[in-house]
Amino acid sequence: MDLEDITEENKQQKQTLAEDFSQEFEFLEWRKQQEQQIKSDGSSQEPDVPTEECPSSASHNAPDEIKKLYRAIAQVTHPDKIQDGRLNGIFRRAAEAMESENWMLLVELAGELRLDIDFLSDEACDIIEKSIERNESQIANIKNSFSYIWSCQKSDKDRDIFKSLFYQQFKIDADAFDEWLKEKNSSS
Repeated sequence: MDLEDITEENKQQKQTLAEDFSQEFEFLEWRKQQEQQIKSDGSSQEPDVPTEECPSSASHNAPDEIKKLYRAIAQVTHPDKIQDGRLNGIFRRAAEAMESENWMLLVELAGELRLDIDFLSDEACDIIEKSIERNESQIANIKNSFSYIWSCQKSDKDRDIFKSLFYQQFKIDADAFDEWLKEKNSSS
């Protein structure tokens, strides 16, 4: 299974996990707010606000031969040049591959289009190999995520074991959670 497929599947798996554990996530958010309130009552510190790094434009970092490969794909798939849903979809996938530095996907798309890639040097092939290794690592990370593991649980027993591990990982005390649920439901 390639990175594109498993990433798309994982979007659905994350949604399922969010729905199945919605109350637990709500409890975690409530608990976090309580901790921040206690912290702010006791000191004048500002709450920790996560900083987001600005995304880099990967296409500017692409080696020249990779850019050449992308341009070759764009020549035969760009919506301004050709009106074909399948080919335009390949163009979008190629653009996403450039953005995410998924060079192997560009090679796969070139193969699907039967484009000549003999111009790729050994150095470019090494870069593509590193892209494959990065993809494999990303796939492994997804397969180790809570959402993926949750989607693999088929029996009630397995789901109970997972839920126990989930509570342990997020330090959810089952009694405290049950008490919070009772208070929440009684105030509703």
